Amino acid sequence: MSFTVTLTDISVFMIAISVFIFVLYLIPLIIQLRETARDVQRLAEKYEDVMVDLKSITGKVNEHMDDVGDVVKNFKDVGLKVTGLTDLLFNKVKTPIITIISLLTGIGFGIKHYRKGGEEDVR
Repeated sequence: MSFTVTLTDISVFMIAISVFIFVLYLIPLIIQLRETARDVQRLAEKYEDVMVDLKSITGKVNEHMDDVGDVVKNFKDVGLKVTGLTDLLFNKVKTPIITIISLLTGIGFGIKHYRKGGEEDVR
C-alpha cells in the first residue's frame, strides 16, 4: 500500500491547519470583545444615572444662584449706606467738635494768661 501526497494536498492541509489555528486565536478575542461590550453597556447605564443626578444638582445650583446674587446686591447696598451714614455722621460731628476744641483752647489760653498777669508773650 502506497500513500502518495501531491503538492496540492499538502497546500490544502496547510491552509486547513492555518484556518484552525486562526479560529483558535479568534475565540478568546471574541469572548473578550463580548465582555468589553457588556462593560461599555454598564458604563453607559451608570453614565445615564450620573447625568440625571448632575442635571438635578445643576438645577438646584441655578435656583440658588439667583438668591446669592440678591444677597450680594443687598450686601453692596448696605455697604454703600454705611459709607454714606459714616460721611453724614462725620460731617455732623466734625464742626461742633472743632468749635468746642477751639473754645476750650482759647479759654485755657485766657486762663493761663490771666493767672500770670499778662506777662507771657502771645504767639
